[in-house]
Amino acid sequence: MAAALLLVLVAVGVVQAAVPEPCQGGPASWCQDMATAIQCRKEQYCRDHWDSLALGDMAEGDAAEGDAVAPGRWKKCSLCTKIMEKFKSIAGEDPDEAAVQAALNKGCRALGKRLGRVCKQLVKKYREQISEALQSEEQPQDTCAAINFCKP
Repeated sequence: MAAALLLVLVAVGVVQAAVPEPCQGGPASWCQDMATAIQCRKEQYCRDHWDSLALGDMAEGDAAEGDAVAPGRWKKCSLCTKIMEKFKSIAGEDPDEAAVQAALNKGCRALGKRLGRVCKQLVKKYREQISEALQSEEQPQDTCAAINFCKP
């Protein structure tokens, strides 16, 4: 009986030793930097987490006007550009108002639950600018610069 208990304790110790220490915590540990995320095999989870935080900050209006060098700015620009590209592909060429509205609704749903919520906040805040940009066939990068997500 004592030998079985000792065997279980040793096995638990081996399993814990096989998982690197930063990976034994939660997302705060896994996502402290990209190297740790890769080591913990949580790279995609951490990317999604960082992206949602970056867009969430912008959707809530926390960034100052012209704050082009804030940490994480490139992530915000990249995400905005990806969202705008998604909207543009759904709206099609020379979209009318109905096609643009459909693209805004479908685009946010296509991003998944977490980023979809942030996307909806973004659309709510910048609907008019995004709609005009899609109808005028403005490039995604230009639209994102106009709403202060990217450097002009």
